Amino acid sequence: MVLPETTGAATDPAPWFGSPRRGIGAAPALCRYRTAAAWGGALLTAVPAPLLVGLTSATGSAPVTLGLAGLALTTLALQVQRLRSAARVATRHRDNLARLASPAVARLVAETDPVTLRAGWEQEATVLFADIRDFTHLCETVSPGDVAAFLTEFRRRAAAAIEAAGGLVDKFVGDEVMAVFGVPQAAYDDTDRALAAARSLAAAMLVWTRERGRTGLPPVRIGIGLHRGPVFVGAIGADRVEFTAVGDTVNVARRLEQMTRTTDCDCIVSEAVVRDATSCEARIVAVQPVRGARAVLRLFAIALAT
Repeated sequence: MVLPETTGAATDPAPWFGSPRRGIGAAPALCRYRTAAAWGGALLTAVPAPLLVGLTSATGSAPVTLGLAGLALTTLALQVQRLRSAARVATRHRDNLARLASPAVARLVAETDPVTLRAGWEQEATVLFADIRDFTHLCETVSPGDVAAFLTEFRRRAAAAIEAAGGLVDKFVGDEVMAVFGVPQAAYDDTDRALAAARSLAAAMLVWTRERGRTGLPPVRIGIGLHRGPVFVGAIGADRVEFTAVGDTVNVARRLEQMTRTTDCDCIVSEAVVRDATSCEARIVAVQPVRGARAVLRLFAIALAT
């Protein structure tokens, strides 16, 4: 504690928390007030703001009132700063996740309780698979860097077409894209939106082919498969966790996409898709078992682009 200063033999009679004398004793008294506030600041910053306000109302001294009010504001400012820091960390984590997954998946993971994600859930959904025809041959004729640039452009265009139709890009694997419609919540028009995405995706590849043709590059053709049925949705894995949809419906959709490589069809869909769509012009192309399916399926071809 700082003792009062003396002038000769007389001691300044101004009390610690009273009004300072004018004249010679004014500056030392003001110094004493600041010393007292600094000495008690470390303790009072830990006091909740409502208690500080109560203390200020219980005292009639102007310096103490102002000092406690300042401490209350400082405590509040520190709390706001901590909240803003936590919000910045959460935003940074969400942005990092968005770099590794589609924005819709990143948002879903960020907004869903981790326990719910781990437990997962089952629901009806329409699944779309698409991949590039003759991609292996393309890789043999260009440099690895050109392949990476090609895939980046394909994924950008594919994601734009799928997300514009309200689909969720589940994953990209090489030149293949998987999307689901109806996750996390099913809607009456899930299949219609999946078909719209298939048409938009085919149209986007046609535009890209025309752009590439101006520089002498080969066309880009894709095959698409769609199937509808129950899927399991959730975070799957131990050390490396992946949010995805799995099940027989997913397997069949991928098999249908693969069948476009051996048929004269750009898009093959199951009867479940045709039945669920509100409007769908399709022609039957086969009645046969599909690897991964539990029964013989009637398969239909849909014209996507002219």
